[in-house]
Amino acid sequence: MQESDDILYKDRSDQQNRDRDYSYFFIFILCAIVVQLLLLNPTSFNEMVKKEVKASYAAIGESNWLNVTESSKRHFELIIVKTGFKKYYLDKVTRDTVDTNPIAKMFKKLMPIVKRFSNNLQIITYQLAHRTNLLGVWIYILVPFILSQLVAGIYQWKIRAYTFGNKTKAKMLVIKKVIKLLVLLIILYFFLPCFYPEVAAYIPFLAIMSMSLLTTKFIATAQKHW
Repeated sequence: MQESDDILYKDRSDQQNRDRDYSYFFIFILCAIVVQLLLLNPTSFNEMVKKEVKASYAAIGESNWLNVTESSKRHFELIIVKTGFKKYYLDKVTRDTVDTNPIAKMFKKLMPIVKRFSNNLQIITYQLAHRTNLLGVWIYILVPFILSQLVAGIYQWKIRAYTFGNKTKAKMLVIKKVIKLLVLLIILYFFLPCFYPEVAAYIPFLAIMSMSLLTTKFIATAQKHW
C-alpha cells in the first residue's frame, strides 16, 4: 500500500514538474515576442521576412509558393484588417496628436516605441501566417514519406513484439524526450525571427523529416509498454 502511494505521489510530482517547465517555456516565448516587438527595426525585420518568403519559392516551387503567399496574405488581412484590429487599435495608438495635455505630451515621447511595436506586430503576424502555410505545404509534399515511416514503424513493432530480451524502455524514453524537444523548437520557429532567410524555408522540411523518423523509432520501441 505504501509502495503504491509512493508511486502515485511520484507521478503527481513528475506531472507538476512538467507543467511548470511548460509554463516557463511559454513565458519565455511571450517575453521573446515582446522583446523583438520592442527592439527590432521594422524596416530590417520586414526585409528579413520578404527574403524568407522569396527563398521559399526555390524550396517549394512556383505553384505551391503562389498558394502559400496568397493564403498568407488572406490570413494576415483576416487577423489584422477584417477583425478591425488595425482600424480600432493600431491606427489609433499610432496617430500623431497636437494635444497640449501633459499626459498626451508624455505619450508623444513614447510614440516611436509604440509605432515600432505596431509595425513589428503586423510583420510578425504575416511571418506566422507564412510559416504556418509553408509548414502545411511541406506536410502535403511529404505525405508519402510520413506514411511510409508510420508503416515501417508498425512493421518493426510487430517484429519486435515476438522477440525476447530487448530492453527498449530507456530508448523509448529518450526518443520521447527528443520528440518533445523538437515540438518546442517548432513552436519557437513560428515566432522568432530567422536571420538566415534562405535557411528558414527548409526548417519545416527538416522538422517534418525528423519528426517522422523519430515517430517510427518510437512506435518500434513501444511494444513492451502497450
